[in-house]
Amino acid sequence: METLLQKPNPIAVVGLRTLLGTNVYSVNTVIKLALEISPSVKARVCDFIPEARSALSSLFPKCPQDTPVAQYIADAIQFADRELCREMNFYSSPTAAVVGDAAPLSFSVVWETDDPQMSRAAALAVVDAISEAARGGNPTENYTLAQNTNLERAKKRRLSNSTAVLVAAAKRKCIPFEFVARNHLRLGHGKHQKQLFSTISGSTSFASAKTALDKRLSNRLLAQAGMTVPRQITVRTKAEAVSAAKQLGKSVVVKPAQANQGRGVSVKLRGRLAVEEAFERAYALRNRKHTENSGVLVEQYVAGSEYRATVVDYRLVAAVICRPPEVIGDGEKTLRNLIEELNGEPDRDGRQLSRVEIDDELLRHIRQHRLSLESVPADGKRVILRPTGHLARGGVPVDVTDEVHPENQQLCERIARAFGLSIAGIDLIMPDIAISHKEVGCAVLEVNARPGIEFHLSPRGGSSRDVSELILANLYKAPESSAVATLLVVGDLHTSMVAQAINRRLQAEGRRTGLLSKRGAYIDGVPQELGQRPTPPMLARDPFLEALIYAASPERIWAKGLGLGVCHAVSVTPSSAENGEILDDLFGKVLQRVSRGYFIVDREDIVSRRALSALPPPKLILVSAGTDLDPDLRRHLQGGGLALFMRWSSDGSGARMFLASASEELATESIPSRCLARPPLIRAEMHAMAVSCLAERNGWFGDMDVRAAPAPSQQEMGADLANS
Repeated sequence: METLLQKPNPIAVVGLRTLLGTNVYSVNTVIKLALEISPSVKARVCDFIPEARSALSSLFPKCPQDTPVAQYIADAIQFADRELCREMNFYSSPTAAVVGDAAPLSFSVVWETDDPQMSRAAALAVVDAISEAARGGNPTENYTLAQNTNLERAKKRRLSNSTAVLVAAAKRKCIPFEFVARNHLRLGHGKHQKQLFSTISGSTSFASAKTALDKRLSNRLLAQAGMTVPRQITVRTKAEAVSAAKQLGKSVVVKPAQANQGRGVSVKLRGRLAVEEAFERAYALRNRKHTENSGVLVEQYVAGSEYRATVVDYRLVAAVICRPPEVIGDGEKTLRNLIEELNGEPDRDGRQLSRVEIDDELLRHIRQHRLSLESVPADGKRVILRPTGHLARGGVPVDVTDEVHPENQQLCERIARAFGLSIAGIDLIMPDIAISHKEVGCAVLEVNARPGIEFHLSPRGGSSRDVSELILANLYKAPESSAVATLLVVGDLHTSMVAQAINRRLQAEGRRTGLLSKRGAYIDGVPQELGQRPTPPMLARDPFLEALIYAASPERIWAKGLGLGVCHAVSVTPSSAENGEILDDLFGKVLQRVSRGYFIVDREDIVSRRALSALPPPKLILVSAGTDLDPDLRRHLQGGGLALFMRWSSDGSGARMFLASASEELATESIPSRCLARPPLIRAEMHAMAVSCLAERNGWFGDMDVRAAPAPSQQEMGADLANS
């Protein structure tokens, strides 16, 4: 029997990891891909055989081939992952970097990711393609199949434009978030978590959202609130639609009773044939699940300028005038060619502006002006392509927020209140939004419970408005208030012991706590089933959680990431000498980034103190199980730091812990008798006491927002603790 031996890959994957949260490479989640290159592989892609170079050039056209193979792989991964990011509508542009020597045989590629699963798939497809090329084969067919599969998966994960803007804002503001489902975000941790479905907040009632979605209910509610609205008639047949159009006047609008994004809406209709065709389009999009909402609306057409006003927290925060798309003739190109050029504009990417699709509405509109797609407009002739400026159908937004008349602002805010929508998009028709509606009149077309906000970022005219940041500011007074009190215990020895002591202490003070260590995951002492690889954010999903304690070794954090973006205090337990270099790296690249307050470390822990040597004394609490303030502790106190030490009471009541500054003793407590026989238990209780004092001083569990700031002065700490 003949045995077939498969040739080994010239480029082999030896490791593929996701580093969650802040890590040694970035403040954001990254992918780390470890690779080994066979010595037989050429040093540069430009040295591959011509057929392989040509194939790679077509697959990765923006990647220079005169760089080392390691760098070429990083460039190609960056190219492929960015393509998926665009398809998923993320605003990020990941940059891949080689970790290692300039031209190594063993190296790693590291890059930030918004979707680890898709990033890993993209990277593996790239490595397979370049490995095949290095072998002398043609990677085009296999890579194209793999990348097309990835792109199809990415399309199914595509975010709405509004969700994409909100995700980008949350990252900028360092507000923790995760996806519950596509377009459904969970922001914040524990008791501070909030939910957004695109721009629908978790506080929006079902009744409010349903009313806004149903155009008949919206029209009725607005009319009952004293607003001017177009007359509407609900119809279910073509004949009824034609009859309704005759009743309503010269021009009408036909639309489904429930729809969004302008789907199925036909405007400025005249004549029986136009109304019947519009009815068919709207009827095809009717809601078949609910017969009472499955009708079609024929509505009075109102002439005037179209405006979209966006309300956040019942306040008008942005407004645009929506102008219909248009082209200008040059005497040579057909109208079809001009529309193609219009859609080729850089900002018509579906995110800033929508493309102008050639549909029935556009064709009907240009026919009314005796034009066709093959017409050649005269040089300088302006041709308006649609009767309305609906933004989802190619309309052009121009910011007019600063021009809105105060009474029109009040009108929009009153409409949002009437619907009970703290976030709303309101469509208005009026001659000029700078003049009061009481003078010139105004018709309210629609109210949207899930308004688009992306176009406010890049209007064609006027100022840019970041509505996403206003929405997040409405949810959190400060980004820091989105996190629960988070304590990191890092070290090789006694980390679980210290974490449990902190956990018991906070529970005794009435706090609902989450604890994650190598012993398991717990909420208020109850074991949690979170799978084989629980992470801190998994515990932080508990909606009543007030404090999160995470115990991990330096090696684990270095290899897998911290999984967190912020810590209110860091308790450092002893680490082995061989991990000293890792601890040094962690302190500079991770721990200093995430810590908002003090580091708590044992005085005798030489390895940890060396890693923290760059830390100023006012950010450090030294813990000593000794009974004397030795010269080392005194120098630390004189430098502005704090110290925790043990002392036997003179009245025979036992040992006590003291928190002290250079000038005074700030707090004291008895040491539990069960701990006296074991020094590690004494130190654990001391760390827990330090955390408790910091929590009280900084208001971790109070109403005040915890803000990033330097550690409090010893005078402030002493005054507060002495008063308590």
